[in-house]
Parts: sequence; C-alpha cells; structure tokens
Amino acid sequence: MKYAKNITPFLLLLFALLQGCTYPMELKSEGMEPHLVITGLISTDPGPYMVEISATTPYFNLELPVNIQAEEVRIGGELLVWDPSGVYVTASTFTAEEGETYVLEVWIDFDGDGEIEYYQASTTVPYIHTLDALSLRSLMPSGNDTPFLLMAGFLDTPGEDYYGAALWVNNVLYSNRILRYYVHTLNEYSQDGEYLRYPIPEWIITGSLVWDNEQTFDLYAGDELTVELQTLSKEYYLYLQQAKIEKNQNFPLFSGPRGNVTGNISGGALGIFGSYASSRRSVTLPECPGLPSR
Repeated sequence: MKYAKNITPFLLLLFALLQGCTYPMELKSEGMEPHLVITGLISTDPGPYMVEISATTPYFNLELPVNIQAEEVRIGGELLVWDPSGVYVTASTFTAEEGETYVLEVWIDFDGDGEIEYYQASTTVPYIHTLDALSLRSLMPSGNDTPFLLMAGFLDTPGEDYYGAALWVNNVLYSNRILRYYVHTLNEYSQDGEYLRYPIPEWIITGSLVWDNEQTFDLYAGDELTVELQTLSKEYYLYLQQAKIEKNQNFPLFSGPRGNVTGNISGGALGIFGSYASSRRSVTLPECPGLPSR
C-alpha cells in the first residue's frame, strides 16, 4: 500500500481562501524530508509474502515512489529475498500460524550516512473465524431479482474482533482497491460472541459493479462470487480503517488537517506490518431478470 501524501498544503490554501486573504501566499514543499515507508502483511494462507520498502515524495511531485533495497530483511527470523519486481519475498512455504507473534526486521542505511539503521514491527496472528455460509438475499419484493446483498454466516468469538472481507468474481479479485475492501469490528455492543448472518454492504450485487477508470465490472448469471472473511490483527485493522477514511476524504470542512495514515513500524519509519487469518466460501449468481446470460 502506497503512503498517502500529506494534505496540509491544500488545507492551508483552502483556509486562506475561506478567510478572504488578499496577500500572496507561497507554498513550498520541495524541501520536505523523505520518510522511509515499510509495508508487509502475512496470513494463514500459504505464501509467498512481500515486504515493500520505499520513501515518501513531496506533495506536488508527479512521480511515484521508487522501491529501494535494504541490507537485510527478516520475518520471524527468516531471511527474505530481493525480487527483481522491487519487493522482498518470503519462501512460498511460509505460512503464519494462528496465535503466533512474528517480528519484521529491516536493516538499511536510508539516510546514506554510512551507518545501518534498524527498524522493526511485530504482529500477532488472529485466530480463524470460519465462514460457514454465504448466500444472496434479494432486496426486491419478489425475492428473486437484483439487487442482491451477500450474507455471510459465521460465529463471532467473545471480545473485540476485527474483520475484513474481500470479493472475487470468477477468481478475479474485485477488492484490489481499498475502497472496494470491507472493514468492520464486532465488540460487546454489536452482537459480540454470537452466530451472525451478516450482510456485507460494501458490494451491492446488480448487473455490474463499479470498476477502475469509470468502467464497470459486468456480472452474469452463473458467475461465481467468492468472499474471503479475514480476521485482522488490531494494528492492521486500524491502518486499513484510516486508509479508507483518507481515500474517502471524509472529514469536516473546518476540522484540523489529519496526518497521514499511521502504522506500527519503529525507528521513525512509516508503514505497517500486520496479519490476518482467512476463510473462504463461494456462491453462484442465479438466473434472474436483472442478470444477463453469457
């Protein structure tokens, strides 16, 4: 996940306009010092898993951050290998164990002073909440036409749990953007420890779903929808929650500017090292008036 650029210059300009300023105002961002960004994620599914290392860029810079190499990267003591695509990868056999704590360690001379700096973060892998059932519920009075809601059936455990959900359509990942990924928490105030048949409101199933570049992801009768229920580590849940808010730009007009998404990397670096436990189930779209056939 790329680091969101600081929105402070934009807000300063907005406040100046709202207050009717008449004197010229010069915004300078070229001198902002870059920050190291480290992101990594592991789960109970077989690997390989990636760790990405990059640096922030100034707000008005049109170039994307470039991934950089470190002296050494390890997860749980296992040495990761640099891949030509620009990331560090674990072995394909690496699988995170439920309830185990893993430490990400990075050694890198980021500031170029000849001294190796050390960065680390830890995550405890959650326990799997098995997705027992997945069904489609029509929102129409007839009960057999679009729009449909996906209903997930699973047993929540007592205490606060953090959930995410990803959607595949015929083995194509639809939730490959943060705004198409579902994040939710259940605690003592919201059906804690109960068996749930939970509607996932992030995806309203009609003849098409919103896709990239103002295009649509068309759906047809007979398509297979697969939901992955992910039990998230707390630090990963909080990171995703902030990221979704940043992408939605959902903040009061006159509130103070938010900082960029905060993570759990020590040593002054930005980014996140998190984990999740996953369970999947699929359902087939029925023949109905609202869905064409292939």
